[in-house]
Amino acid sequence: MQPQKSEGQPNRGRSRRSVLKALAMGAAGNALKAGDAPPPHRDTVHLDVEYQEIDNFGASDCWSMQKLGTWSPDSRARIADLLFSRTKGIGLSCWRFNIGGGINPQISEPWRTAETFEVAEGRYDWTRQAGQRWFLSAAQERGVPRFLAFVNSPPGRMTLNGLTFCGPQGTTNLKPGFDAQYARYLVDILEHFRTDPDPAARIPFHYVSPINEPQWDWAGHSQEGMRASNADIKGIVRTLAAELARRNCPTQLAVLESGCLPDMSHLNTVSSARWGAPYGNYIEEFLGDPSIGPLLSGRIGYHSYGSDPVDGPLLNNRQELAASIKKYPGWKIWETEYCVMVGPGRQGGNHRDLTMKTALDVARVIHLDLTVVGVSAWQWWTAVSPVDYKDGLIFTDWKKPGDPETIFPARLLWALGNYSRFVRPGMRRVQLDAAGHDIGALMGSAYKDEKAREAVLVYVNMAATPRVVQPRFEPVSRQWQLQSLTPWVTSEKPGDELKPYPASAPDQPLQLPAQSVTTVVARFA
Repeated sequence: MQPQKSEGQPNRGRSRRSVLKALAMGAAGNALKAGDAPPPHRDTVHLDVEYQEIDNFGASDCWSMQKLGTWSPDSRARIADLLFSRTKGIGLSCWRFNIGGGINPQISEPWRTAETFEVAEGRYDWTRQAGQRWFLSAAQERGVPRFLAFVNSPPGRMTLNGLTFCGPQGTTNLKPGFDAQYARYLVDILEHFRTDPDPAARIPFHYVSPINEPQWDWAGHSQEGMRASNADIKGIVRTLAAELARRNCPTQLAVLESGCLPDMSHLNTVSSARWGAPYGNYIEEFLGDPSIGPLLSGRIGYHSYGSDPVDGPLLNNRQELAASIKKYPGWKIWETEYCVMVGPGRQGGNHRDLTMKTALDVARVIHLDLTVVGVSAWQWWTAVSPVDYKDGLIFTDWKKPGDPETIFPARLLWALGNYSRFVRPGMRRVQLDAAGHDIGALMGSAYKDEKAREAVLVYVNMAATPRVVQPRFEPVSRQWQLQSLTPWVTSEKPGDELKPYPASAPDQPLQLPAQSVTTVVARFA
């Protein structure tokens, strides 16, 4: 969601040029022949040097799908295809479903409050959230393999102020003693979807996130939200984990969804002072707590909001987080929400952008989250946006029934697809040696599918000129014989929306267009 801005940590003395060179790990790849382009970057992919296993790439239905679910069948199918299909769209591998807290008329923006299934304690109306449920089923029909249910606020009857946003009192808006009711409420919903008598409506939620961006105060009328101190979160986690176990529900916990990256390693001093309890420092507080760590299914999550300025946070925040998570080997880390709010030049997120400008800025964030932090999952904020902001993969001008059902796919949609369609759950990131590249021009990362005998290279060329790459794969003793390299290109050129270009021979260089994102699929015999 769109949280408060976080400017991140200051640059601690290293020059930007030296940091960029130190993190050089990229290259570029398109499907055009090299011709008169510069000499190729001879990248080496080390297939046996493995890093993190990939879990998924995703986006959320919050809050637009409750509205778009009322559209005509053709328009709904078009949106679903763009998001979920691996042939017509970007093939997301995780869909985030928002469990609404109940329509709150005090929220000024009607797109930012959602129905609750709950009618009274233990009683539910499963016809609610119909629009979101339609897209949930559409995702499953199109092969999305993972589903996550997340909550911004419990229903109003469980909150201190009776609303789905916070008031001025309390470290959290959840009423004292309501942890157990909240846990039963969540597991009731998860179990309904898992065991629905209608097979078409049966959805196995693999993960549940009960707290979203807990360090923000959420005292306002703009959207659903609930703050929670570290102690509040631990109480919810313990109770929910016990309820899941008691009812043999296989859904795993996905927490913490920190609203910003620095708070993973540091206390949020503003919130801690204001509410008189610790907020933040989530890695130490949760992974280092032997009573909590075993309940978290080996993962912890953060949001990349605010950590995109190139004058320090873009690299510094991620390097610091990578160092913090390394203290806990075996743990996975997820990036679970992002849209442009601050931006690389601190220009903010106002005004939608359908061009490669935002697509490249976001692709760089994805690249660094994957290669510096080592995330196993990367998830965008809201899939479809109706506003003039850089927060959607797809945009619409539709506001109410009778308006044209407009659909504007951003180039960002396809740039995310350069990852999500090809880098699939279970694949491993492997080492890519690439000299002479940096985050201001050329970046690359590599992944392998051992069973399929394929490698996937994703290149982000932010430069205003083409780049040429000629990858080779090691070790040769592996006895994989490279057969072809097939590029899929997203650029400003008309038609370059994850467009496949002809495969090239193994010894032929590949030219990447200027300002493009290119996926190169390497097939071996």
